[in-house]
Amino acid sequence: MDSLLDKREARIRKKLLTKVLPAWVKGEEYWRDGESLDFPASMDFGTSHVARPQSGRDPIEKLFAAERWKPLDVREALDVSAGKLLILGNSGSGKTRALHKIMHLAIDRATSDGHSPVPFYLNLSEWSGPRSDMWRWLIRSIQETYGVPQKISIQWLVESELLLILDGLDELRFRDRRECISALNQFMSSYPTTQVVVASRLNEYRDTGKKLTLKASLVINEVDQREIIDIVASLGDSLAELDQVLRKDAQLRQLLCNPLMLRLAISVYSAGGAPDFTEASDRRRMLLSAYVDSAEGSMRNGADTGRWLAFTARGLRDQRRSIFCPDRAPVEFLPSKFKRLAEVRIRVMAFLSVAVPTFLLRGFMVLLAPDSPSKSVHLALAFAVPLTYGSLAWLVVRRDVWAPLVARRTSAARSLLKFSKRLLKVLCVEGVMGLSLVLSGAADDFLGGICLVALTVLALFPALQMARESQALDPSEMPDRVGGEITSLIRSTVTVAILVSAATYVTLSAAFYFFRSSPIISQGMLYSPLLNSFFYMVPAAFIAALRNGGLDLIRRDQCRRIMIGMGYFPRRHKASLEEARRVSLLVPRRGALEFRHPLIRDHLSERIAAGSVHSFVSIRSK
Repeated sequence: MDSLLDKREARIRKKLLTKVLPAWVKGEEYWRDGESLDFPASMDFGTSHVARPQSGRDPIEKLFAAERWKPLDVREALDVSAGKLLILGNSGSGKTRALHKIMHLAIDRATSDGHSPVPFYLNLSEWSGPRSDMWRWLIRSIQETYGVPQKISIQWLVESELLLILDGLDELRFRDRRECISALNQFMSSYPTTQVVVASRLNEYRDTGKKLTLKASLVINEVDQREIIDIVASLGDSLAELDQVLRKDAQLRQLLCNPLMLRLAISVYSAGGAPDFTEASDRRRMLLSAYVDSAEGSMRNGADTGRWLAFTARGLRDQRRSIFCPDRAPVEFLPSKFKRLAEVRIRVMAFLSVAVPTFLLRGFMVLLAPDSPSKSVHLALAFAVPLTYGSLAWLVVRRDVWAPLVARRTSAARSLLKFSKRLLKVLCVEGVMGLSLVLSGAADDFLGGICLVALTVLALFPALQMARESQALDPSEMPDRVGGEITSLIRSTVTVAILVSAATYVTLSAAFYFFRSSPIISQGMLYSPLLNSFFYMVPAAFIAALRNGGLDLIRRDQCRRIMIGMGYFPRRHKASLEEARRVSLLVPRRGALEFRHPLIRDHLSERIAAGSVHSFVSIRSK
């Protein structure tokens, strides 16, 4: 057993280091006009921003005798601090870029050395919970983001084979930020050999009045203003216009000392844009606006922009989130003012999805049946039965309209095995009862009709049990592509419908077969036992499908239609999201998406007036 676990761990580690993590870094570093650029920003290395525990016993105490060191590279700082590093700087100063360098270094080391820690980049902006559960949140986040089973992550944590790269501390609210620092300190006290790198904006970190118990801090300064013109001039003639503007505009040179602003300016001017900064009171806002406009203008025909991107940014900012899943966004960002409309449409669609197929099937059966005294009764049932099943579907979905969004999985082989065992038990009971009634003659009178109803209910037992046994997809198995979660739901819905159809058909056919020769029963049947079983099979399968992914599909579809109609979501969302990624507005995050930078997200969110966005519909947690 241990050898199997070791092989699984080795397989997961290899996949992480060769595919998942390199793809993550590559997606983050993609820019529409070329590779990401490094700018010569200076860095201050020291210990003034951290609270180092047990300093007297620290084996590298002598290395920190001075408060301020000579300038160090990020990789050198990581080694000197023994993997316990705090990275600070202003917004857009290059903190995330520094984390990427650490990711590159850690991936290379873990690839060449089987015992080097595996790096995982996580965003603290989504942290919540008690201090003592920080390790649980970290393990769960690794599972949800990178698909690593919790058992293996815990093993790596215990064996100090994790390098946790934590960004976004500054995006938490003040109180949550303080709590998060305390939780991290408690975690590092419990796991002192685990390597942890944390990044935050300098002012937001300093305002908490608390310090992380790391070994050293690296403060990233802005680019020297005297070097800005030389940097732009070295990038070629395509930036000649930016070079001319910089030589005349001292305020713009000061702004572009920030590496992110310099990178955005290079992108804007490389694409042929030329913002007029001469009368701009807020150059940063104008540059952000020019970059967003330039990116949206570069989106190919067919990519719907509208206001959906700004609305998504507003939703993420209001919910203190950084990542969104395209398949879930229409439900998670549905404004509360559309809640009632969505509920009605979801319930109606659930009702129709069961009632309409049942009515059509029974209606054709009645119309094509030969004339008989019971035909009028069957005609009435052709209306009553679909309404009954449709009402049952309405009741089934009412409780779960706002249940948590989850993917589903259904194992056909496992379900068939369970179904076969139950089917044998049911068939044995039906056989004993049926033979007893037929041999005794009781099947020819009213008692036979009552027993037929009882056997019909009994025959539905395996199908009903199967309908309840699907489960939420494990986060480690979540699809990693746009539209993949919908595909997973469709697969589960269809699988359950087929399995329940087969279960219902077999058991009902067996039940009806025993009574096929009884006059009172044969008059109550429209056709043969096989066709009558087929009629009951359809609504049972559709209701089971609703409980196993169908409701999620209906809800996502109806919420998406509402959001598209109101301009809050792109009509051709897959193409539009891909274009937003291609022009560097969005960055892929293993099946999800994130805005290139919080500044871009916040700037876009300001396009939606605060008064026009109401609260979002709350998805009920488990």
